[in-house]
Amino acid sequence: MAEYKTTVALEIGAQSVTMGVFTPSGKGYALSRYARKEIVLDPIEDGMRMDYISNAIAELVTELKVKGSEVRNVVSGQKVFMRFLKLIALEDADLDEQVRYEAQQHIPMSLDEMQLDYQVLPSREEGDTEVLLVAIKKDELDGLNSQVEGNGLKTVAVDCSITSLYNAFRVSYPEEEEPVMILDIGAKTTDIIFAEAGRFFTRSVTAAGSFITNSIAREFNVGFCEAERMKVEQGMVSLGNGFTDNLSEQEAALATTIRNAMNRLSSEVQRTINHYRAQYQGSAPVKAYICGGGARMPYAVEFLQSTLNIPVEYLNPLSAFKIGNKVDEEALAMDALCLGPVAGAAVSAAKVGAFSVDLVPTSVGKERAELEMLPKVITGGLIAVAGAAIFAWAADSTASDAEKALAKARPAVERIENVSGAIAAEKGKYDRAKREIDQLMQYYAMRTAYPELVQQLSQRTASVRYWFTEFAPLINYDADKETLGDQLEVKGTRLIDPARSANAGNTSAINQAPEAVDVRRRNQAPRVTAIAVTGYTVKRPGDDRSHRQAVIDLISNNFDERSADSLFSYQSSELQRDLNRYCRFVGAGNVRNNRMTIPDYVERFTMIMPLKSPISIPELAPARQSNR
Repeated sequence: MAEYKTTVALEIGAQSVTMGVFTPSGKGYALSRYARKEIVLDPIEDGMRMDYISNAIAELVTELKVKGSEVRNVVSGQKVFMRFLKLIALEDADLDEQVRYEAQQHIPMSLDEMQLDYQVLPSREEGDTEVLLVAIKKDELDGLNSQVEGNGLKTVAVDCSITSLYNAFRVSYPEEEEPVMILDIGAKTTDIIFAEAGRFFTRSVTAAGSFITNSIAREFNVGFCEAERMKVEQGMVSLGNGFTDNLSEQEAALATTIRNAMNRLSSEVQRTINHYRAQYQGSAPVKAYICGGGARMPYAVEFLQSTLNIPVEYLNPLSAFKIGNKVDEEALAMDALCLGPVAGAAVSAAKVGAFSVDLVPTSVGKERAELEMLPKVITGGLIAVAGAAIFAWAADSTASDAEKALAKARPAVERIENVSGAIAAEKGKYDRAKREIDQLMQYYAMRTAYPELVQQLSQRTASVRYWFTEFAPLINYDADKETLGDQLEVKGTRLIDPARSANAGNTSAINQAPEAVDVRRRNQAPRVTAIAVTGYTVKRPGDDRSHRQAVIDLISNNFDERSADSLFSYQSSELQRDLNRYCRFVGAGNVRNNRMTIPDYVERFTMIMPLKSPISIPELAPARQSNR
């Protein structure tokens, strides 16, 4: 049942902070007032982001006069891990336990460091349960919450921008039954959401606002903030076919640069559509809605419509809301594209949304636990008082009465002890069966791990400018501590030992674990945590850099961990900041000790690609002795 009450919603995005106040109006909501603050920082200033967020929240609290209010927060989709889990329906299975087990296989860090929530989705196959898992690092969540509560607000719930936007869409477009696609073009990521009858799917890609800004900065050799200003004040998407003929030289170059960057977005969207249809048996969208800050770029609708070959229109997430008389409707006409997540938070507050995601900060969780304990404390006090009264009465009873009571109770106690023993035996059987099932599920997950990695690499790296010659899984490789040697030496233990592979008399080239793992790491379970990929890239005559940049862009644009279906774990900004940790090149003039022969027209490279989900190493059965 809907519960419409005044709701303050706050979205903390990658480059903006937005707040809206929603009040009950009839059988729905009205947007009473709202405000947005832009936060545009050069990537080198990213360490100051929390200070800017805090200042923005303080300004919004003052401007909207909401100090002391309860607030529903929405975190950016790039901050969360979202995974679709397919669970085998087991009789009397604990769904929470199943989800946590699967979560550990998909999230590349301890679950103790994560805050999780999940929602069961409509099942597509009989006997299976499909779940949307949403997770965020606790320190990230608590850090954002401290900025919120430090400015006089009280957090009551935290949602994710993707599910919150979907809630707003479903309320604002209840008649939309055909399969459609929503493109939320944000600063750091574009969230691609598929909506059709009884279906939901999402994927995030890094082709978004900052990608366009970085393209402008490189093309015009200016800083990030200046490139952002150029994009906002002068930018538009060139539509080709003489579109730039009447523009100045700089405007034409800017529009063309933006078009080239938007081509990347269009390609990622088309790739996602193909993935959704092939892997999830989804329907091709018949229409696309666009929103987010990037959707405000002039001619973005026309460009996407021509490249995707489907109708594209702006999303109005407030079409189901009334607009208060204090809202500047002229400003709202432009800002509405960015208000979907806060509108969705109001929908969640009314309990009418399709999703009900709640990522609970540590401080909020403690308060909830204390409130839950209060009735128990009161009940416990009453029981203690009643117990004291009973004890006083019992003290006055005769010893013979007590003995008679014990005699009557003894058979019941014996029966309880017998039942308890039977329960303990059954629990032992259950625990053994569960361990076997866990092991089988682990083996099942390992069965497809390497084919999926190779498939993703081959699908996303096809080019005539580079090729791969080696795919080497690494055991317990620590990407935070290791760097590649200048001769492409890969530190760490390979799962497949090349020397043993070359020995025809050896029955297996797989390294035994944990003995083969470095002594310092023997306290860790042996797992494959990274892949070393070695190959060659073609040099253009007179060009000593572009071929290297092609390989770096290959990693940045295709395997960023913020992409929902990426199997690898690093962010583009980390790659650019500490390149030697992930990628090194060796040319003909840099070879020492005749270790390798490299022609002048190529360079050899090695990429270290950490995995999102480490792959366990099964224990090898002892080799059978020959009878001959």
